[in-house]
Amino acid sequence: MTHDLNTLASDYVRLWDVSAPDGIADRVYAASVIDHQPLPGQGPGLDGIKQLVALYHAVFPDLSVSTDDVVSSGDRVVVRWTGTGTHQGDQLGVPATGKRVQLTGIDILRIEEGRVVERWGETNGLEMMQQITSA
Repeated sequence: MTHDLNTLASDYVRLWDVSAPDGIADRVYAASVIDHQPLPGQGPGLDGIKQLVALYHAVFPDLSVSTDDVVSSGDRVVVRWTGTGTHQGDQLGVPATGKRVQLTGIDILRIEEGRVVERWGETNGLEMMQQITSA
């Protein structure tokens, strides 16, 4: 199954939202996807992506993610997104605070045969940690 690039970008962002339908990761990512910015302990490929999504959903069980911009050229799609959620799980050794936070990011995706085969991502983790740890 292949996607047009706008649908793929929308599904990519939706995957991170806790309301995402089951199986969306299998439609968006190739099994052998390469994540160029994995978190410590994240496994390889699609299983590693699913592990990462599950981690974010555990830390922010009400995580809501929206698409801000999509730009595509050739086999690349750039997605700028915003996520909001309540910090309910441990994050990098910081116990749950119950604080509402916002996280922004930009991801570059390389597409082959309608699926993401490589991902580069930049998020504003410092801003998120400041929101979590502020008084």
